Order: sequence, then C-alpha cells, then structure tokens
Amino acid sequence: MTKKKILIIEDESVIALNLKEVLIDLGYEPCGIAPSRYKTLALLEKGIKPDLILMDIYLKGTVTGIELAKELKNIIPDIPVIFLTANSEISTIKQATSCYAYGYLIKPVKERELQANIELALQKSSLDVKTKEELKSMENVAKILEHTLEESGNEKSTLITLKYGYVFCIETKILYLKEEMVNLTVKERDLVALLCQQKGSYVSREQIEHSIWVNEPAGEAAFRSLMFRVRNKLHKDLIVNRNNIGYKIARNPSSSRDS
Repeated sequence: MTKKKILIIEDESVIALNLKEVLIDLGYEPCGIAPSRYKTLALLEKGIKPDLILMDIYLKGTVTGIELAKELKNIIPDIPVIFLTANSEISTIKQATSCYAYGYLIKPVKERELQANIELALQKSSLDVKTKEELKSMENVAKILEHTLEESGNEKSTLITLKYGYVFCIETKILYLKEEMVNLTVKERDLVALLCQQKGSYVSREQIEHSIWVNEPAGEAAFRSLMFRVRNKLHKDLIVNRNNIGYKIARNPSSSRDS
C-alpha cells in the first residue's frame, strides 16, 4: 500500500524533525520540511506532491501560515491542510477556519491525536474531491444536453439550467439529469415547473396549492406527500425551503435562458 505523503511547514527545526519521526512511526512518508513561504514554494516547484500539509500558523517572515494556506489553495486546491499552533485563542481558530482547514492541533501534538486528524482530513478531502468532480461532470452534461435540445429545432423550448446538473424544459415540463429524463408524475412536474418559473424566488405553500390543486382541495397530507416524493427523486438540496416563507429551486447562476 502506498504511503501518504505529508509536507511539514514548520519554522522550529526541533519540532519539525520530531514531527517527521512521528509521521514515519505512524506509517506516513514525510516528503519535505519547509520553514517559510519561500521554501514551501521552492519544494512544490521541484515537483513535491503531498497528500496532506501540516502547517504551523506562525512562520518566520511576513507571511503567516494562514496566508500561505490561502495562497496554496490556488496552487494545489485539493490538498488538505491541518494547522499546528501553540495558540488556542478563539480568534486564531476562527482565522484558521476561514481558509477551510481540515484540522487544528495545539502544540505539543499528541501522536494519536495527530494520526486521527490526518486520517479524518484525508478521508474528508477525498470525498470533497469526488463530490466536486461529480458536480463538474454533471454540469458539463447539462450544457451538452442544453445544446442538443437547441439543435433539435424546438425553438419554443425554454431551458433552465439548475444546480447539480439538472436541466428543466418549461415547454415540455421535462426534467433532465445526465441526459436522462427524471421520472416525475404530472403533479411533480407541475411543482418543478412552478418553482423554475419563479426565477429563484420563494413560492409560498398557498401559491403552490392554488397552482397545482386548481379544482380540488389540497390538505396538508397531500402537500407534504407531494413535496416528500419530489425531494426523494432529486438531489437533497435542489429544492430548499425557508420557514414561514416558502420553497424555491436551486438554479445555476450562470444560466441566462430564463424567460
């Protein structure tokens, strides 16, 4: 099994070397030690590709670990960072969380605590990367589908690009995902169409009931059943609601095909 490579960014040489030995004992591969921003960038330029970074917050020089972590987010965006510091003040922790750190350890670091944080960070980072790739793939498919439908010659169709790779055709009331139609009942289609037509605004429960159950009474059980069925068929965050305001559908901000 390939050992996970860990880059140590720490300006205290004794602490850095101790971390290196601990990481080796835990079965990881320390792939470099850097005391500053300059040394860190130099290692990356040489081709060092870590799976995780242990970052001291207070580094020598004008650039702090937090600032360096934000810079590295643009260079190696998918590499998780765990911060190390002797400072446990809440203000420092809040600064660290602002750059999406995957962990925060107070020095002196305990071996088992270090290992637990590393494993959790690696696992969460892997899931985050997978989710991001899936969303990107779904959005690309949505763009291809939109173009395909346009090329079919149905100029009356109004396509609305939603989040998570969904595309909804107002004209046909068909919802697509990954070039496949989502199987919806008539009322479920009516609900999605109503939410799409609101251009990102919330729709109250009363408006939904009046629009979908035009000539028939709609009790709370029927409304909840409809909403439950639709949400179970779609991404869990596609339809969102706010108490006492209503419901809306998550649209892709880049979509410009609204009518």
